[in-house]
Amino acid sequence: MTVQKYIAKLTLGPVPQNPRRARLTLRYSAEKAVKLDLAGDAETLADSFAHLCHLAGRGFLGTRGLKVAVAAVGPDRIEVLLQADPLPRDLIVVALRLLIAANDNDPGDFQQLLDALDGDREAALAIYAGTDFETEVAGIEITAEGEGPAAPFDPFHLGGAPGPVWQAERLVIPGWVAWMPDAETEDAILMLSALRGFLPPGTPAEHEPGDEEYFPAGGDLAITSISIEAAALRAILACLGPAPVPEPLEA
Repeated sequence: MTVQKYIAKLTLGPVPQNPRRARLTLRYSAEKAVKLDLAGDAETLADSFAHLCHLAGRGFLGTRGLKVAVAAVGPDRIEVLLQADPLPRDLIVVALRLLIAANDNDPGDFQQLLDALDGDREAALAIYAGTDFETEVAGIEITAEGEGPAAPFDPFHLGGAPGPVWQAERLVIPGWVAWMPDAETEDAILMLSALRGFLPPGTPAEHEPGDEEYFPAGGDLAITSISIEAAALRAILACLGPAPVPEPLEA
């Protein structure tokens, strides 16, 4: 279930049936904005989206010609501009997840730093770079342009509705060994997983995203220690090999 704190921050404009461009704009609170190097943060976020561009180049979610621009706009905002033909709605979902995850640090991280500094709150605040999504993100706005009338859009789940999530020690993709990801593609998959691109915001993960491993197992492809939205895994497999994609088996 999507946690309310994410829903409360989102302003969603009309999304056409066939988007060509989408703009995601995150605005920080005034107190947070003065502490940030927005240009540097935009550059870091752009590095995250480079992994999405690589996977899109393989046809992830049916994307063609994806271009992403990330920039600081004004004193308190970061903007992500997506362009593709087509630009699948599900790609906007993944982009939103990356933007949220980059600004949603565990409050316990600050406490650990505070403990390490023997309770010196002033020193901890001076060096802590994390973001508390609930108090330091003022809002996120999504707008889109394209063809066709506006249609209902769930920005948090692939396929337009909540679906199952794999929480597995080991998954086997039968007969899929020939479509093991190459090293660069596997790196992109694991980085996007670590950045929470393959889980709805707020979804607990039994296995640390990004720590999963892809490897051959006889004639099959095996994946260990994985927490992933089932629709995301199907989309990954679809851009690695031919249709139809086999149903993963928990083993």
